[in-house]
Amino acid sequence: MQAIKLLALFALFAVCDCYLFAAVSQSTAKLAVQAVAKRIKSDRAAKSDLGNLLRINQVLGYGSPKPKLVAVRFEATFKKNGGITGDRGEMRGQVKASVEEKEGKIGKVVSCSVFRDLGW
Repeated sequence: MQAIKLLALFALFAVCDCYLFAAVSQSTAKLAVQAVAKRIKSDRAAKSDLGNLLRINQVLGYGSPKPKLVAVRFEATFKKNGGITGDRGEMRGQVKASVEEKEGKIGKVVSCSVFRDLGW
């Protein structure tokens, strides 16, 4: 009987755990997206592999999976240098990143990955 009570208590905490974290505001998410974009633009390896980050098309989602961490996902357009004009030569990709948040301010980018879509 004691094990059942303990299991029920554990299940209650497991379900309620997601409600303990504060929601992320739209302005905080915007700052996180800007921090990630700045980091991608300054990284030489990302530039050589993906090309230059031209624009952020749309923010797909944001939240706080852990305390003091903001997760963002957005769609961006990259373009490699070359002679192709117009929309040709552009690649769209989904960027998924996590950024530290300290006292309401955005800190360093903890992780960042780009899922490439078809194109160029």
